[in-house]
Amino acid sequence: MSDLPPLPSEKLLLDQLDELIRTSPTAALVMSPGRGQIANALADRIADGNVVSWFVDSHRAELANEIADDAVQVVCQPDLPDEVIDLAVLPVLKNGEAEMNRDLIHQAWKRLKVGGELWAAVNAAQDAWLLSQLQALGPKVRCHDQPGGRVYGVRKTSDRFKQKTFDAEFTHRVDERVISVHSRPSVFSHRSVDRAAAVMIRNVAVPKGSVVLELGCGNGAVAMAAALRSETGHAYAVDCNTRAVQCVQRAAEQNGINNLTAIVNHDGRLPDLPPCDLVLLNPPYYGDFQIAEHFLVAAGIYLRPGGEAYVVTKQTQRYLEYDWSPLNLIDRTSAQSYDLLKFKKA
Repeated sequence: MSDLPPLPSEKLLLDQLDELIRTSPTAALVMSPGRGQIANALADRIADGNVVSWFVDSHRAELANEIADDAVQVVCQPDLPDEVIDLAVLPVLKNGEAEMNRDLIHQAWKRLKVGGELWAAVNAAQDAWLLSQLQALGPKVRCHDQPGGRVYGVRKTSDRFKQKTFDAEFTHRVDERVISVHSRPSVFSHRSVDRAAAVMIRNVAVPKGSVVLELGCGNGAVAMAAALRSETGHAYAVDCNTRAVQCVQRAAEQNGINNLTAIVNHDGRLPDLPPCDLVLLNPPYYGDFQIAEHFLVAAGIYLRPGGEAYVVTKQTQRYLEYDWSPLNLIDRTSAQSYDLLKFKKA
């Protein structure tokens, strides 16, 4: 995978590399939605410099590590490193998550020293949105039009800046109890309980004492409901997004849910996980079904014999096309325009 090209917005910044380093930066931070190839380019040009390539997603961080130069430090954590920098680099995809990009702009600007520069690019030739976000920082924004997109540079001239938070907290009812749910930009689903997750919560019984696993937990609403219902059992919430795991941990503590463990993981290797009675899955629709397949394969590994996996989906036909052995599809019900598929491990 080392020969994969950079994403379009990152390529735009690579083409402006001389401009990015004209102020001779010594501490650079890259926030890439891809694999951070520009971090390698910066490390080659910044002598004895500190180049950090940051990711919120453990899978993307692993891919970046595969190609990262020795001089690049790949970091995977919920927020940007709390260090002073003099160059921040943000490639933005035109269809990317707006709140996440606003969050990163604010975090990076806060960490920039006076005189440092933030460079951002978007693969949209007629962009106005990213420009407006950078103009809101205060100083004049320099614009470089290129075929296929725009590159912006802005220099920090003052520490007078009020960083905005884009975190959210909302409530959700589970049986007779109202629980608080936390979410942040890039977490599924931010600011609300996803409709498919609500179908899962309403329609899947969790016997007391059950060991429950949720893969792709997002904001953790499903996992928390499972933990409450299992009572003397335990729930495990797994996600590759470090912010998702952070949100689940915060909410579990706030709600006094002590039988819930949140885990950052993307490869399905969970050596400390006990055999599970239930696996709950609400796979995303992107990824050409590979994520859904990954989830069900993991379910087949971690379920005890006789254990059950539930999938909530609108892509039922795709599940019917596969042999999921050792899992067998034993039931299919419909609820609120979704199908709830029930598998049992032989």
